Amino acid sequence: MANQFHTDIPAKVIDEVQTHLDAIKTALAPYLLSLTPEERKTMLRMADKTVAFVTKTTDYAANNAAFVPAFVDLAELRQDTAGMTALTPLRQQFEQLALDTDSTLMVAGSEAYGNALTVYGNIKFLAKNKQPGAQAAYDDLKVRFPGNANAGRKPAAAKA
Repeated sequence: MANQFHTDIPAKVIDEVQTHLDAIKTALAPYLLSLTPEERKTMLRMADKTVAFVTKTTDYAANNAAFVPAFVDLAELRQDTAGMTALTPLRQQFEQLALDTDSTLMVAGSEAYGNALTVYGNIKFLAKNKQPGAQAAYDDLKVRFPGNANAGRKPAAAKA
């Protein structure tokens, strides 16, 4: 497969995007809620048809007070519907941005990992053939190799 990721993202661009993301987070913070995984499991789920249903039901409720049971707060229903309507386009853009960022990260990571495996294999071959410096590089890398159960751990000190 041909290399697809071959662009250096300037640090200035990353910094600028981070600044904008921080500003977005700060601007929305007073209005956003955080749910635990357990709370998320108990929530009713919205889909395209559900959004249309909620919007249309809110319209009916707003135009005919007899449709609204006494225990339903119409102002809260309107506020919830307005919040849902306002946040949906933002969520869609965030999701697309997250998907595109994840896809780019996946491509760059896959290409880097594939090339690193090739280099690692070459270092391993060179170490077996006594190439100067190759054994030290191989010993350093083999403990980090993702297939190694000890990946990321430092080797234990030799006992004297």
